[in-house]
Amino acid sequence: MNLSQMRIMRELAERGTIAAVARHLHVTAPAISQQLAALHRELGVALTYRVGREIRLTEAGMALAEMAGTVHTLVDRAAETVREYGDDTGARVRVAAFQSAGQALLPGLLVDADGGPSLVFGEHDVAQPEFAELVDQYDLVIAHRMDHDEPWPSEQLSVMTLLSEPFDVAMSVDHPLAGRSSVSAVELADESWIAAHAGFAPDVALGVVEATAGVRFHRAHRVNDYHLAASLIVGGELLALFPRYTAPRADPRLALVPLEDVRIARNIDVLARPHALARVAVAGTLERLQDGADALQRERPSAPAGPGLHHVEVWLADVEAERAGWGWLLSRVGFSQESEWPGGESWEAADTYVTLTESPNLSAESHDRRRPGVNHLAFRGGTREAVDAIMGAGPEYGWRPLYQDRYPHAGGEQHYAGWLENEAGFKVEVVADVVDSATRTASHVMSGKS
Repeated sequence: MNLSQMRIMRELAERGTIAAVARHLHVTAPAISQQLAALHRELGVALTYRVGREIRLTEAGMALAEMAGTVHTLVDRAAETVREYGDDTGARVRVAAFQSAGQALLPGLLVDADGGPSLVFGEHDVAQPEFAELVDQYDLVIAHRMDHDEPWPSEQLSVMTLLSEPFDVAMSVDHPLAGRSSVSAVELADESWIAAHAGFAPDVALGVVEATAGVRFHRAHRVNDYHLAASLIVGGELLALFPRYTAPRADPRLALVPLEDVRIARNIDVLARPHALARVAVAGTLERLQDGADALQRERPSAPAGPGLHHVEVWLADVEAERAGWGWLLSRVGFSQESEWPGGESWEAADTYVTLTESPNLSAESHDRRRPGVNHLAFRGGTREAVDAIMGAGPEYGWRPLYQDRYPHAGGEQHYAGWLENEAGFKVEVVADVVDSATRTASHVMSGKS
């Protein structure tokens, strides 16, 4: 049994026919059949059986195909390990990307690329299920997948998520809605839209906004290229949905405004064969892509600077004692830790951050939310189920529920929220989507009670 035969078994498990395997390996079908026959004679165990035109693997054949993937990974890793002792500057890494992600991420791989691997790029704007097929041609495939799409076939691929990228509403800075910190779906019902071609992610996302608004939007144009769409937007009154981090943003006449009552996001994932990631050059390229994605999130806020909450600074009497409880709560409502120091830490979500600090200028040893000042912090908690989960787990992390006899409508029938208090006396509110002006009023009435 040799590596060529094991590769045939692995490919046969994925492709199902000898003809498909032959096309992929660039050999003839009789050559594949001869290798399978030789392998059968050597092992003395049936590895395949025929169903119509397809070749199915027996249980023994499936076991061998699974082991073949492991063997190839080990062989590639061994070769890469040996190569590290020599001159590896000629290693080649092939990277495919769809257009907007490629424009945002691939140029960064060329910065300070001297002495690194030789990079070969390819651009492929294909339907979501077709990205998985590109791993046969490329070491790394940058693909997109909407939140509700079927997951990638993880038994055949390694999948790494670079970004979870929300869609925002793109408009001219002169549009009446451009100065808003967010916009609701129903406010967009009478607008004219640049939509993507049917079946592509932005058009699917627009359908979700339509469903939320309860009305069919007017699609004036269908354009898949974001640069062209941006040019059309700044020249008129058209709107479009743009991905937050990877869409073009060079034109100062273009504004992105987040949606306030519906969150639509696409994942930007990297797909690869497990054995490809065993190569040091490929793994290093993936790490640089991850760094580039992190930089995009830091450098591209969701909306131009303007009205809205920038940050909140909370003074704690004992940061070390309260760090774990606050960290659990902030991470559950979508914040991520940006920095940490002996006397505090900072947590960030989109364009807003919360700082927890132990100031030397504290004038009291305890917090009293009933004194004049800030009574409580309110966080968006996501779905009602997510709010329920936070409320249920809160006591385990030092947050006791408040107003449980009226949960989840202590702030009014239209307001789904929970209140928590920690041992230091800080109160927080966790609010389920969607909050409109009426429920905000209910929340204000409730907060006035305690």
